[in-house]
Amino acid sequence: MVMSEIKTINKLEQGRAKFAYDCASKAGHTNKEYRSYVKKFPMMVKSSGLGAAMAFAFSKKKNGNAWDLLYNDIGRYLKQNKSFLLGESPDMELSDLVISLDSQQYRLLTIEILAFLTWLRRFAEGLIESDSEKNS
Repeated sequence: MVMSEIKTINKLEQGRAKFAYDCASKAGHTNKEYRSYVKKFPMMVKSSGLGAAMAFAFSKKKNGNAWDLLYNDIGRYLKQNKSFLLGESPDMELSDLVISLDSQQYRLLTIEILAFLTWLRRFAEGLIESDSEKNS
């Protein structure tokens, strides 16, 4: 691997980590539902597919609830990342965009969202207290 490729990968990982940290921080240290959904969502993507998982999150989101927060965090992350097509369709609903992608774009987007969710899960577990921590 060439040194410039390593630097690009490191920069991408740092960007994911920073954005995920900001999302988990904004969720609040007592938002147990958000923490729970962030932990479960990657498995939903892997077992049902990105489109179905995003449609589920879309159906569950209500103004300001934990699903709304997670759905919007994923959307904001993808919109700020210029390597995806989401910047070209700022008004398009995220779930609509996901199901309109061709198979190669869909696979790449799935990989990117799972990489972002890995960081988000780590930070949510570290920043948001669980029931067992709260009762200690």
